[in-house]
Amino acid sequence: MGIFGFLERDKQPALQSIGNIGPVCPYCRATLDRKPGRKKKCPACGNFIFVRTRPTDNQQVLVTESQVDAIEEQWAIQNGDHAQYLAERRAKEEEKVRLAKQFGREPPKEDVRWALLNKELPRHAANQDWGLYRNARLEMGDILKKRSMLEPALLTYLEVCYLDLNGPNNCGGHRDNPELLREYPPFSRSFAGLAPSVTGYLQAVIEMLGFDSKRVEGLFLAVAQQQQDNLRLPVAPRRAWAAIKRELAFDS
Repeated sequence: MGIFGFLERDKQPALQSIGNIGPVCPYCRATLDRKPGRKKKCPACGNFIFVRTRPTDNQQVLVTESQVDAIEEQWAIQNGDHAQYLAERRAKEEEKVRLAKQFGREPPKEDVRWALLNKELPRHAANQDWGLYRNARLEMGDILKKRSMLEPALLTYLEVCYLDLNGPNNCGGHRDNPELLREYPPFSRSFAGLAPSVTGYLQAVIEMLGFDSKRVEGLFLAVAQQQQDNLRLPVAPRRAWAAIKRELAFDS
């Protein structure tokens, strides 16, 4: 790193240690029976306690909801992505204001995030950043699942699985360079494969809906065929379904 790189780092705000290492509520300071490993409601004050790893010492700490944002900003500073973090935060606040004016009330966080994801999708597609596109669709599936919109969530997870089996790649840096695109294509076998976390979400939603193999197959083939037609994906939908079916352990 040259001298200007060090000067840029020096401009960044110093990182402060945030959160409680021990089993202490970050809101009311009540002592907990044990330190939680995931988000949990404090039995004393009723606020949700969040669990994060802080960049100052890589300790897992208990934090408030507002401290979650502070830790995310610290990680952005640590990783050299602070400008991008601030831009994304501004976009989030602007979308929040827009939705509040539209609906006459403060919008839920999921509505703000959904609107931002909808704006990201065409940008990722235009840049042929299909890995980022896939991640955005997965997050949308999670939002739908959280809101108990199970069939739309199922369709979204099936879409993500089909993308995964085609090996989505990010090509934003060379999308206008045919030679590089041939060497590093938008979809590649090198990146292909089902993510266990996604198939786990998929299995859970299928069980909640009570759908059998035939019904899920029909839904998948419709979703996958549309994607293949639009994106000219290399893996045939029926071949992809065979891989998903094996992963889900359907009997028929």
